Amino acid sequence: MSLDIGWVESSRHFEELASEWDSALPEETRPFDLHCWYQAWWRAFGEDAELAICTARRDGELVGAFPLLGGDSGIRALANAHTPSFRPLARDEEAMEALVAATMERGRREVELISLPEGDPSLESLSAGARRASMLPLVEAAYASPLVETDGDFEAWRKQSKKRWGAPLERFRRKMGRDHEAEFEIVVPPTDLERELNEGFEVEASGWKGQAGTAITSSPQTEAFYREVARSFADRDELRFSRIRLDGREAAFDLCVLHGSRLYLLKTGFDEDFRRLAPGLVMRLSIIEHCFEQGLRSHELLGTESEWKAKFATSKRPHVNLRAYRRNPIGLGRYTYRTVLRPRLKSAYRRLKDKQS
Repeated sequence: MSLDIGWVESSRHFEELASEWDSALPEETRPFDLHCWYQAWWRAFGEDAELAICTARRDGELVGAFPLLGGDSGIRALANAHTPSFRPLARDEEAMEALVAATMERGRREVELISLPEGDPSLESLSAGARRASMLPLVEAAYASPLVETDGDFEAWRKQSKKRWGAPLERFRRKMGRDHEAEFEIVVPPTDLERELNEGFEVEASGWKGQAGTAITSSPQTEAFYREVARSFADRDELRFSRIRLDGREAAFDLCVLHGSRLYLLKTGFDEDFRRLAPGLVMRLSIIEHCFEQGLRSHELLGTESEWKAKFATSKRPHVNLRAYRRNPIGLGRYTYRTVLRPRLKSAYRRLKDKQS
């Protein structure tokens, strides 16, 4: 059976794919593979971009989709810093190879893909597809996302990780209940979505994130994105909140998606007025306990590595960026810059900083 390759370039046609998109996904899916995730991204961040979603059909049935953006400079991922993981989506190897081949052919100057999970079968398909298209593939390390594997024994995890907590979190949790009117809601579905989002976003913006301009509400586009993501996953009964309230005030808040027996952390924050009780860390401990109790496979902390994530994590998922360049003067120049000149410049900059410190 032959495959038909097509390109979706309008918002209307993209929306029309909603009913069949998820059936074309690989066996183990992530929230970031779903149509509702990409729909929310496009509506929030796609104002100045051009849709170029590559689709593969077999006998009229959608069997693969590659969410991309187009333009004169080439092809890039329908993704940004708010995308924890990105990959082409296909039900089988034949569909994957067809999507990759069409993408490499359309990438006039280069193809730029970010946040690809290292070890995902699509990564080898992309590199091989670039070479078959006489392009130069370049894979660069991007970041590693920490996670807590929760399909084992909680006490064993607790014993191993407690020395890294840096604070007596269990004692702080008891102190909250003793010294305050404390309410713990851990990994629960929303009951009043918009109100709970407003309260949670307010907490998330109350500390350093708000001051640094990285909070959800710091950008209308970012806020619109997370609100639509929350609504979409609430409709799927996969949205989960966690919160700690102390004396009626929200001290810590989590926005998560429960998908495929994994709990994915999208956003978190805490009220720094309660910093002495480490409410964010106490809440994380309670969430991890819940994941073990419910037999979930993991609590995915997402994003990049950080000090607070290292207190709990048992493993991490490396991600890479892939670029593919045409074998022409411009492409060869860009490839040379990234493989030769850029590393040398970064090394020289580090040496200069070391001398100045």
